[in-house]
Amino acid sequence: MKYVAESGHWYTRSGAPAYTYETGCGKTKNTTLREARKLDLVPSVTSILGIADKPALTHWKILQAIDATFTIRRSDYADDKIHLKAVLRESKRVGREAAERGTEIHGMVESGFKGRSSTPAYTAVREILDELHPLAVWSAETSFCSRLGYGGKIDLGSLCGVFVDFKTKDNLADKEVSKLVYDEHGMQLSAYAEGMRYINPERISIFIDRDDPTIVKHHVWDRDSHQRHLAMFKALLTYWQLAKNYTTETGE
Repeated sequence: MKYVAESGHWYTRSGAPAYTYETGCGKTKNTTLREARKLDLVPSVTSILGIADKPALTHWKILQAIDATFTIRRSDYADDKIHLKAVLRESKRVGREAAERGTEIHGMVESGFKGRSSTPAYTAVREILDELHPLAVWSAETSFCSRLGYGGKIDLGSLCGVFVDFKTKDNLADKEVSKLVYDEHGMQLSAYAEGMRYINPERISIFIDRDDPTIVKHHVWDRDSHQRHLAMFKALLTYWQLAKNYTTETGE
């Protein structure tokens, strides 16, 4: 079978994205757990983190649903059930567009670090990283497979053991960066570092405004928190493997 690297959450043992797969008759389908078992694939870092509750994200989704009730008027629908479905569709649309905008901004930054094109988003991020690590040589979108049985694609990394992840936010200018970071962000970066076999990494979370990507803020994680975040991630990995009845570690 031929792997196709598109949106999804699986990786091959060599670290290549296997988000979709091509069947013997030439059709492309999204990779599911069933195919992953057959093809000996490993889940992504974000898939593992996805099994844990994210109160801030849940709160944001609730607010979007509430906001949708002001846009989708009850009087325009025959009954409450149809109205509720319309409200849910609207709230999901907002979330989907936010995710699409985040992907677009990620692409802008990635393009700059790969030397293809320079954008205001890339310039703003580059200025921060040049201040923190002026001599670093950066690699964008490096994928890997960990010996522990998971994979991932790193937004930005360097050979000196610095790992960077980008998040997009609304109204970033009015927010304190200390209130934007959560353990899951540190866990994600620690999982990337472990996957690349770095013992004492530097981890940086960078936040970019969705409406104005020239507004950028950053947080450098305390190195002492790396082992705690890694232990937290490993606990989730074990839970994921037990819940799915799918042990993916290599045993190296």
